[in-house]
Amino acid sequence: MYAAGSRALAQLEKRVHCNGIEPPNMALLRLELADGAMLLSAADDLGLRDDWRDDETYTQQLGNAWLLARSSLGLWVPSYVEKRERNLLLNPDHPQYATHVAVVVEDPDFHLDPRMF
Repeated sequence: MYAAGSRALAQLEKRVHCNGIEPPNMALLRLELADGAMLLSAADDLGLRDDWRDDETYTQQLGNAWLLARSSLGLWVPSYVEKRERNLLLNPDHPQYATHVAVVVEDPDFHLDPRMF
């Protein structure tokens, strides 16, 4: 599961991946993580290389290894869209997923600002 670190970043991330067309039937969700959720940082804990933006194969391999290892519920990764912001990857196969993640629907009929298109 791929989540943005903020509402604004979620909108930017969605915008760059929708090829100029607003996806239908969107909802804005908020994830609530319980105290004690095991979270790692790709930069601090996994040694993400400084040149990660230039090597998609490397970042996919790093993410796949993290996912398969089940070493944490979540992994903070830098946003490609805004390098000083972070996104959170969640591993639904991690034992904490069922007990530490709650999904809250904030806006069941969400629309991106049409001026962004």
